[in-house]
Amino acid sequence: MSHAQQHVLASAIVLALIVVFGIHVFLFPMYTSSPASRHTKISSYEQALCRTNLKSVRVPPEWRNPCPKYGIVTAVQGGRLGNQIWEYASVWATARRTGLEPFMPRCILKTLEEHFENLSIPPLSYIGRCTLDVGQVVNSLGQWNSTEQNIIIPRHAAYWSLILVWLDDVRREFTFKPSLRANAETVLRDVAETFNLSQPTYVSVHVRRTDYVDYLWQKLKVRPAPISYYFAAMDYFVGKYDKVVFIVTSDNIDWCKHNLRSKRHKMSFVSEADGRGPGKDLAVLSICNHSIIDYGTYGSFGAILAAGETVVYNVTTYFSTLIAEVLPKWRIMS
Repeated sequence: MSHAQQHVLASAIVLALIVVFGIHVFLFPMYTSSPASRHTKISSYEQALCRTNLKSVRVPPEWRNPCPKYGIVTAVQGGRLGNQIWEYASVWATARRTGLEPFMPRCILKTLEEHFENLSIPPLSYIGRCTLDVGQVVNSLGQWNSTEQNIIIPRHAAYWSLILVWLDDVRREFTFKPSLRANAETVLRDVAETFNLSQPTYVSVHVRRTDYVDYLWQKLKVRPAPISYYFAAMDYFVGKYDKVVFIVTSDNIDWCKHNLRSKRHKMSFVSEADGRGPGKDLAVLSICNHSIIDYGTYGSFGAILAAGETVVYNVTTYFSTLIAEVLPKWRIMS
Protein backbone atom coordinates (compact mmCIF):
# COMPACT_ATOMS: atom_id res chain seq x y z
CA MET A 1 0.00 0.00 0.00
CA SER A 2 1.44 3.35 -1.03
CA HIS A 3 2.00 6.17 1.42
CA ALA A 4 -0.89 8.13 -0.14
CA GLN A 5 -3.31 5.24 0.30
CA GLN A 6 -2.22 4.82 3.93
CA HIS A 7 -2.91 8.49 4.54
CA VAL A 8 -6.40 8.22 3.01
CA LEU A 9 -7.21 5.13 5.12
CA ALA A 10 -6.03 6.80 8.31
CA SER A 11 -8.12 9.86 7.55
CA ALA A 12 -11.19 7.69 6.92
CA ILE A 13 -10.70 5.87 10.21
CA VAL A 14 -10.37 9.14 12.12
CA LEU A 15 -13.50 10.54 10.41
CA ALA A 16 -15.47 7.39 11.23
CA LEU A 17 -14.44 7.62 14.89
CA ILE A 18 -15.53 11.26 15.00
CA VAL A 19 -18.94 10.35 13.52
CA VAL A 20 -19.46 7.47 15.97
CA PHE A 21 -18.42 9.69 18.89
CA GLY A 22 -20.81 12.40 17.75
CA ILE A 23 -23.73 9.96 17.53
CA HIS A 24 -23.11 8.66 21.05
CA VAL A 25 -22.60 12.07 22.61
CA PHE A 26 -25.18 14.18 20.82
CA LEU A 27 -27.75 12.07 18.93
CA PHE A 28 -28.12 8.81 20.86
CA PRO A 29 -29.32 10.45 24.11
CA MET A 30 -32.22 12.02 22.19
CA TYR A 31 -33.67 8.54 21.72
CA THR A 32 -32.60 6.80 24.92
CA SER A 33 -33.00 9.26 27.76
CA SER A 34 -36.29 9.23 29.66
CA PRO A 35 -38.56 12.24 29.37
CA ALA A 36 -38.52 14.59 32.30
CA SER A 37 -40.85 13.50 35.07
CA ARG A 38 -43.95 15.63 35.62
CA HIS A 39 -44.51 15.71 39.34
CA THR A 40 -47.51 17.27 41.04
CA LYS A 41 -48.43 17.57 44.68
CA ILE A 42 -51.02 14.95 45.65
CA SER A 43 -53.10 17.50 47.55
CA SER A 44 -53.60 19.32 44.23
CA TYR A 45 -54.05 16.15 42.20
CA GLU A 46 -56.85 14.99 44.52
CA GLN A 47 -59.04 17.88 43.38
CA ALA A 48 -58.84 16.67 39.76
CA LEU A 49 -60.37 13.36 40.88
CA CYS A 50 -63.46 14.99 42.42
CA ARG A 51 -66.57 16.66 41.00
CA THR A 52 -66.88 19.12 43.87
CA ASN A 53 -64.40 21.61 45.26
CA LEU A 54 -62.43 20.23 48.18
CA LYS A 55 -61.64 22.37 51.18
CA SER A 56 -58.03 22.50 52.24
CA VAL A 57 -57.39 20.22 55.17
CA ARG A 58 -54.74 20.26 57.84
CA VAL A 59 -53.71 16.70 58.55
CA PRO A 60 -52.56 16.12 62.15
CA PRO A 61 -48.96 14.82 62.35
CA GLU A 62 -50.08 11.51 63.87
CA TRP A 63 -52.29 10.84 60.81
CA ARG A 64 -49.62 11.51 58.21
CA ASN A 65 -48.54 8.49 56.26
CA PRO A 66 -44.98 8.31 54.95
CA CYS A 67 -44.81 9.04 51.23
CA PRO A 68 -45.34 5.77 49.31
CA LYS A 69 -42.15 4.09 48.20
CA TYR A 70 -43.89 2.69 45.13
CA GLY A 71 -47.09 3.51 43.23
CA ILE A 72 -50.58 4.03 44.64
CA VAL A 73 -54.12 3.05 43.63
CA THR A 74 -56.98 5.54 43.69
CA ALA A 75 -60.08 6.43 41.66
CA VAL A 76 -61.95 9.24 39.95
CA GLN A 77 -65.32 10.11 41.47
CA GLY A 78 -68.30 9.35 39.27
CA GLY A 79 -72.01 8.65 39.59
CA ARG A 80 -74.16 8.21 42.65
CA LEU A 81 -73.83 5.97 45.70
CA GLY A 82 -73.81 2.69 43.74
CA ASN A 83 -71.07 3.87 41.39
CA GLN A 84 -68.90 5.17 44.20
CA ILE A 85 -69.22 1.93 46.14
CA TRP A 86 -67.90 0.03 43.12
CA GLU A 87 -65.13 2.60 42.58
CA TYR A 88 -64.03 2.09 46.18
CA ALA A 89 -64.28 -1.70 45.91
CA SER A 90 -62.29 -1.61 42.66
CA VAL A 91 -59.48 0.33 44.39
CA TRP A 92 -59.60 -2.07 47.34
CA ALA A 93 -59.37 -5.18 45.12
CA THR A 94 -56.74 -3.70 42.78
CA ALA A 95 -54.52 -2.81 45.73
CA ARG A 96 -54.88 -6.34 47.10
CA ARG A 97 -53.94 -7.84 43.74
CA THR A 98 -50.94 -5.54 43.06
CA GLY A 99 -49.59 -4.75 46.52
CA LEU A 100 -49.77 -1.03 45.77
CA GLU A 101 -51.02 1.29 48.51
CA PRO A 102 -54.71 2.31 48.20
CA PHE A 103 -55.97 5.83 48.90
CA MET A 104 -59.36 7.40 48.20
CA PRO A 105 -60.27 10.98 47.29
CA ARG A 106 -62.09 12.64 50.18
CA CYS A 107 -65.12 13.28 47.96
CA ILE A 108 -65.75 9.52 47.57
CA LEU A 109 -65.03 8.77 51.23
CA LYS A 110 -67.43 11.53 52.31
CA THR A 111 -70.23 9.80 50.38
CA LEU A 112 -69.44 6.34 51.70
CA GLU A 113 -68.77 7.31 55.32
CA GLU A 114 -72.33 8.58 55.58
CA HIS A 115 -73.42 4.95 55.33
CA PHE A 116 -70.51 2.66 56.26
CA GLU A 117 -68.19 2.49 59.26
CA ASN A 118 -64.55 1.50 59.63
CA LEU A 119 -63.65 1.66 55.93
CA SER A 120 -60.02 0.57 55.64
CA ILE A 121 -58.75 2.78 52.81
CA PRO A 122 -57.32 6.12 54.02
CA PRO A 123 -57.94 9.45 52.26
CA LEU A 124 -55.45 10.88 49.78
CA SER A 125 -54.99 13.82 52.14
CA TYR A 126 -52.90 11.52 54.35
CA ILE A 127 -50.18 11.77 51.71
CA GLY A 128 -51.20 15.20 50.40
CA ARG A 129 -47.72 16.65 50.96
CA CYS A 130 -46.17 13.96 48.75
CA THR A 131 -45.79 14.20 44.97
CA LEU A 132 -47.17 12.07 42.15
CA ASP A 133 -45.41 11.42 38.86
CA VAL A 134 -48.24 11.87 36.37
CA GLY A 135 -46.02 10.36 33.71
CA GLN A 136 -46.30 7.07 35.61
CA VAL A 137 -50.11 6.84 35.67
CA VAL A 138 -52.17 4.06 34.08
CA ASN A 139 -55.94 3.57 34.36
CA SER A 140 -56.32 -0.20 34.52
CA LEU A 141 -54.73 -3.30 35.94
CA GLY A 142 -54.19 -4.53 32.38
CA GLN A 143 -51.89 -1.58 31.64
CA TRP A 144 -49.96 -1.88 34.89
CA ASN A 145 -46.53 -3.47 34.55
CA SER A 146 -44.36 -1.80 37.17
CA THR A 147 -44.55 -1.13 40.91
CA GLU A 148 -43.41 2.40 40.08
CA GLN A 149 -46.68 3.06 38.25
CA ASN A 150 -49.82 4.54 39.81
CA ILE A 151 -53.23 3.13 38.92
CA ILE A 152 -55.97 5.77 38.73
CA ILE A 153 -59.26 3.91 38.21
CA PRO A 154 -61.68 5.80 35.92
CA ARG A 155 -65.07 7.09 37.04
CA HIS A 156 -67.94 4.59 36.89
CA ALA A 157 -65.48 1.67 36.87
CA ALA A 158 -66.61 -1.64 38.36
CA TYR A 159 -63.81 -4.23 38.37
CA TRP A 160 -66.33 -6.91 39.26
CA SER A 161 -64.28 -9.93 38.16
CA LEU A 162 -61.47 -8.90 40.53
CA ILE A 163 -63.82 -7.97 43.37
CA LEU A 164 -65.63 -11.33 43.23
CA VAL A 165 -62.38 -13.10 44.16
CA TRP A 166 -62.70 -11.79 47.72
CA LEU A 167 -66.47 -11.58 48.20
CA ASP A 168 -66.56 -12.42 51.92
CA ASP A 169 -63.88 -9.83 52.65
CA VAL A 170 -65.71 -7.25 50.54
CA ARG A 171 -68.88 -7.82 52.57
CA ARG A 172 -66.92 -7.26 55.78
CA GLU A 173 -65.40 -4.09 54.35
CA PHE A 174 -68.84 -2.56 53.80
CA THR A 175 -70.34 -2.58 57.29
CA PHE A 176 -73.37 -0.33 57.65
CA LYS A 177 -73.56 2.17 60.46
CA PRO A 178 -75.58 0.94 63.47
CA SER A 179 -78.41 3.41 62.81
CA LEU A 180 -78.88 2.11 59.26
CA ARG A 181 -78.75 -1.53 60.38
CA ALA A 182 -81.29 -0.86 63.11
CA ASN A 183 -83.59 0.96 60.68
CA ALA A 184 -83.39 -1.91 58.17
CA GLU A 185 -84.27 -4.46 60.85
CA THR A 186 -87.22 -2.33 61.93
CA VAL A 187 -88.47 -2.11 58.33
CA LEU A 188 -88.48 -5.88 57.91
CA ARG A 189 -90.03 -6.47 61.31
CA ASP A 190 -92.84 -4.04 60.51
CA VAL A 191 -93.45 -5.76 57.17
CA ALA A 192 -93.73 -9.15 58.89
CA GLU A 193 -96.25 -7.73 61.36
CA THR A 194 -98.26 -6.11 58.57
CA PHE A 195 -98.72 -9.48 56.85
CA ASN A 196 -98.94 -11.39 60.16
CA LEU A 197 -96.04 -13.63 59.16
CA SER A 198 -93.65 -15.43 61.46
CA GLN A 199 -90.13 -15.78 60.04
CA PRO A 200 -91.02 -14.89 56.44
CA THR A 201 -88.63 -15.22 53.51
CA TYR A 202 -87.67 -11.68 52.57
CA VAL A 203 -86.97 -11.11 48.87
CA SER A 204 -85.87 -7.61 47.91
CA VAL A 205 -86.90 -6.13 44.57
CA HIS A 206 -84.81 -3.24 43.32
CA VAL A 207 -86.23 -1.32 40.35
CA ARG A 208 -83.86 1.13 38.66
CA ARG A 209 -85.68 3.89 36.80
CA THR A 210 -85.16 7.70 36.39
CA ASP A 211 -82.09 8.53 34.27
CA TYR A 212 -81.22 4.85 33.73
CA VAL A 213 -84.08 4.36 31.28
CA ASP A 214 -82.45 6.78 28.81
CA TYR A 215 -78.99 5.41 29.59
CA LEU A 216 -80.01 1.86 28.67
CA TRP A 217 -81.19 2.97 25.26
CA GLN A 218 -78.41 5.42 24.48
CA LYS A 219 -75.55 3.14 25.54
CA LEU A 220 -76.90 -0.38 25.02
CA LYS A 221 -79.97 0.05 22.78
CA VAL A 222 -81.95 -1.84 25.41
CA ARG A 223 -85.43 -1.06 26.68
CA PRO A 224 -86.05 -1.15 30.44
CA ALA A 225 -87.13 -4.42 32.01
CA PRO A 226 -90.84 -5.07 31.36
CA ILE A 227 -93.29 -5.42 34.22
CA SER A 228 -93.65 -9.10 33.34
CA TYR A 229 -90.01 -9.66 34.29
CA TYR A 230 -90.54 -8.61 37.90
CA PHE A 231 -93.63 -10.79 38.25
CA ALA A 232 -91.88 -13.79 36.69
CA ALA A 233 -89.00 -13.36 39.15
CA MET A 234 -91.47 -13.13 42.03
CA ASP A 235 -93.22 -16.30 40.85
CA TYR A 236 -89.86 -18.09 40.89
CA PHE A 237 -89.29 -17.30 44.57
CA VAL A 238 -92.89 -18.00 45.60
CA GLY A 239 -92.60 -21.41 43.97
CA LYS A 240 -89.39 -22.21 45.82
CA TYR A 241 -89.73 -20.75 49.32
CA ASP A 242 -92.42 -20.47 52.01
CA LYS A 243 -94.01 -17.30 53.34
CA VAL A 244 -92.37 -15.05 50.78
CA VAL A 245 -92.80 -11.30 51.12
CA PHE A 246 -91.31 -8.86 48.62
CA ILE A 247 -89.55 -5.69 49.79
CA VAL A 248 -89.69 -3.22 46.89
CA THR A 249 -87.13 -0.41 46.63
CA SER A 250 -86.59 2.02 43.79
CA ASP A 251 -85.41 5.48 42.79
CA ASN A 252 -89.00 5.90 41.52
CA ILE A 253 -91.20 4.15 44.05
CA ASP A 254 -94.36 5.79 42.67
CA TRP A 255 -93.78 3.97 39.36
CA CYS A 256 -93.52 0.70 41.30
CA LYS A 257 -96.71 1.31 43.29
CA HIS A 258 -98.59 1.98 40.07
CA ASN A 259 -97.16 -0.86 37.95
CA LEU A 260 -96.32 -3.68 40.35
CA ARG A 261 -99.72 -4.15 41.95
CA SER A 262 -100.58 -7.81 42.45
CA LYS A 263 -103.09 -9.74 44.54
CA ARG A 264 -101.10 -12.96 44.43
CA HIS A 265 -97.87 -11.50 45.87
CA LYS A 266 -97.26 -9.94 49.26
CA MET A 267 -95.40 -6.69 48.60
CA SER A 268 -94.24 -3.77 50.69
CA PHE A 269 -92.96 -0.56 49.07
CA VAL A 270 -90.34 0.82 51.45
CA SER A 271 -88.43 3.52 49.54
CA GLU A 272 -88.97 7.18 50.18
CA ALA A 273 -90.44 9.32 47.39
CA ASP A 274 -88.06 10.58 44.67
CA GLY A 275 -85.35 8.12 45.60
CA ARG A 276 -84.29 9.85 48.82
CA GLY A 277 -82.51 7.79 51.43
CA PRO A 278 -80.42 5.46 49.20
CA GLY A 279 -78.34 4.36 52.20
CA LYS A 280 -81.45 3.25 54.07
CA ASP A 281 -82.67 1.24 51.07
CA LEU A 282 -79.28 -0.38 50.52
CA ALA A 283 -79.15 -1.48 54.15
CA VAL A 284 -82.59 -3.07 53.72
CA LEU A 285 -81.46 -4.87 50.54
CA SER A 286 -78.40 -6.21 52.36
CA ILE A 287 -80.37 -8.04 55.09
CA CYS A 288 -83.00 -9.64 52.86
CA ASN A 289 -82.72 -13.36 52.24
CA HIS A 290 -82.79 -13.13 48.44
CA SER A 291 -82.80 -10.50 45.70
CA ILE A 292 -84.48 -9.50 42.46
CA ILE A 293 -82.63 -6.83 40.50
CA ASP A 294 -82.81 -5.50 36.99
CA TYR A 295 -79.46 -3.74 36.30
CA GLY A 296 -77.14 -1.11 37.68
CA THR A 297 -74.35 -0.81 40.22
CA TYR A 298 -76.63 -0.11 43.19
CA GLY A 299 -78.95 -3.11 42.93
CA SER A 300 -76.08 -5.43 42.02
CA PHE A 301 -74.10 -4.48 45.10
CA GLY A 302 -77.17 -4.80 47.31
CA ALA A 303 -77.59 -8.36 46.07
CA ILE A 304 -73.90 -9.09 46.68
CA LEU A 305 -74.22 -7.90 50.27
CA ALA A 306 -77.37 -10.02 50.80
CA ALA A 307 -75.48 -13.14 49.62
CA GLY A 308 -78.65 -15.09 48.82
CA GLU A 309 -80.19 -16.19 45.55
CA THR A 310 -80.39 -13.40 42.98
CA VAL A 311 -82.49 -13.11 39.84
CA VAL A 312 -81.16 -10.55 37.35
CA TYR A 313 -82.66 -9.21 34.15
CA ASN A 314 -80.99 -10.41 30.97
CA VAL A 315 -78.99 -7.57 29.41
CA THR A 316 -76.44 -9.31 27.19
CA THR A 317 -72.78 -8.53 28.03
CA TYR A 318 -73.81 -6.03 30.72
CA PHE A 319 -71.81 -6.35 33.93
CA SER A 320 -74.72 -7.44 36.19
CA THR A 321 -75.49 -10.23 33.70
CA LEU A 322 -71.81 -11.17 33.53
CA ILE A 323 -71.73 -11.43 37.32
CA ALA A 324 -74.70 -13.80 37.14
CA GLU A 325 -72.72 -16.04 34.80
CA VAL A 326 -70.02 -16.38 37.46
CA LEU A 327 -71.81 -16.56 40.80
CA PRO A 328 -73.57 -19.91 41.37
CA LYS A 329 -76.59 -18.48 43.20
CA TRP A 330 -77.37 -15.86 40.55
CA ARG A 331 -79.69 -16.68 37.66
CA ILE A 332 -80.55 -14.69 34.53
CA MET A 333 -84.18 -14.21 33.54
CA SER A 334 -85.72 -12.37 30.58
